[in-house]
Amino acid sequence: MLQKSLLMVSGSILFVIGMILFPLPVPFGLPTMVIGLALMFKASDKVKRRVIRLSNKNPHSRKLWQKVRQKRIERKRG
Repeated sequence: MLQKSLLMVSGSILFVIGMILFPLPVPFGLPTMVIGLALMFKASDKVKRRVIRLSNKNPHSRKLWQKVRQKRIERKRG
């Protein structure tokens, strides 16, 4: 429980820092946001469901999400 809480807090902080850095000319905002979101994915099924719901609204995102999931399944099998 404590580990999930720490992951959520650190992921949220990184995501917010990434949002602040995003408009700057250096490319640190987007990778920071992705790392923060990945930490939140590990900690919360609710975050996963929300992102999947949002990606289903956009066909391009849905295809990208399905490719990533397929690669993860193949890696686990192989």
